[in-house]
Amino acid sequence: MNVDKEFFRKIYSQDIIYHYTKASTAIDYILFDKRLKFNSRIKSNDPFEAVISSRGIVFGFNTEIDEQTNKDSNTLSDYMSTLESQYHQICFCKNHIEDDILGFSGNEELFGFTKLRMWEQYADNFYGVCLAFSKEKIFSLNDDQSNIISGDVNYLKFQDIWNKKIGIEDYKKELEDGIKKSFFIKHEDYIGENEFKIVKSFNENECVVENKRGKLIIDETMTLNIADCLKAIFISSFLNDKQKNELLNYANEFRVPIIEMVWKYDSFEAEDYREQKNFWTELMKQQKNEIH
Repeated sequence: MNVDKEFFRKIYSQDIIYHYTKASTAIDYILFDKRLKFNSRIKSNDPFEAVISSRGIVFGFNTEIDEQTNKDSNTLSDYMSTLESQYHQICFCKNHIEDDILGFSGNEELFGFTKLRMWEQYADNFYGVCLAFSKEKIFSLNDDQSNIISGDVNYLKFQDIWNKKIGIEDYKKELEDGIKKSFFIKHEDYIGENEFKIVKSFNENECVVENKRGKLIIDETMTLNIADCLKAIFISSFLNDKQKNELLNYANEFRVPIIEMVWKYDSFEAEDYREQKNFWTELMKQQKNEIH
């Protein structure tokens, strides 16, 4: 079943951001809890995020360093490592907004839910889902959370990334500001991700209660409330029927469209899964009635 053109018009907005994930994660956690989890930056697949950098605290081999300078540099290095490791993040993909597009057909690459590389890397090798959210509603619903920073990711060459890193400054505040800016820098090879990030400093007082292996954990995971922020669920045609039905139930609960990405050998089709499901259900009923 074809998707209504009005849907594409609404989803093609600066306000819409997309989160790719495994189907099991969406079903068992995100949609069940109505929350998105922050993940530590040091667990990222991107080495520029996961590896704690020296941030310019490097001295030439032939440079003489007095004892105080060495002590200060070590202090700053420890301080920056602590800062970088304590920040957690949630990553999204955006639409690439251009003026005056006539519709979805012929402009598929402009939409944030059509990124094949994202479906492969972050959505379980095309067996996952892509969830569309309203950025404005996320921030409105979570405006009580402290120390959140967000922004679009800039994509740079290796040399430019190095030049963006900060060196030793007179004050820790300048170092902290520089580190925060670096959270929104990636190598240009990732430019197709068109990423938007929400980053937050870890605060155990803002962690949710989790049950892990029969134990209540209260100081590990921070989350964003997404209860009224979901705008659409995109599912892969590779999912099994049980997963599709569970995601359809969530789409009904959240009252949002559910779109199936039907993968072809040279393209894909975006189909209204709810309408498709209703069509086949009615067809099966008719066939059973005819038999009886």
